[in-house]
Amino acid sequence: MISLRPMRAEEFSNYKSYFVVDYAHEIMSNYGYSAEKSHAIAAKELVEDLPQTIDTPDNVLLCIEETGVDTIGYLWYKLLDEGESVFILDFMLFEDYRGKGYGKATLIALEENLSQSGVEQIKLRVAFDNHRAKGLYERLGFSVTGYNMIKIFEK
Repeated sequence: MISLRPMRAEEFSNYKSYFVVDYAHEIMSNYGYSAEKSHAIAAKELVEDLPQTIDTPDNVLLCIEETGVDTIGYLWYKLLDEGESVFILDFMLFEDYRGKGYGKATLIALEENLSQSGVEQIKLRVAFDNHRAKGLYERLGFSVTGYNMIKIFEK
């Protein structure tokens, strides 16, 4: 059984370590920046987006847990539209828990929790090449609302 619980202050450094590396990889892949530049951008954006870490207003950082197991992943969302919607900024399961139904169970638990609090919709962005996540979101009723595009100038 999946449960979602608020991240504790002492857990944030582990989350930050994971997030910066993962996000830097996405930046490198999507924008063609060097590893060093991508890492700097990821670290800077995390500090800007979460200046008070787990206590940053309108941001919710959760640990995903399975009964009998410690944390198996993380979920970060931001409240929008005066609490009527949320935007998932990060959703990650550790490698050993991917492809086993935990992602679906996590999103169902999140939806149940949010619907009881008055939230009417969940928004997110999925990376272009993350076909597994895109398929999961579509199976759970998410629909495409647009595309992010970029043109990189030749150097």
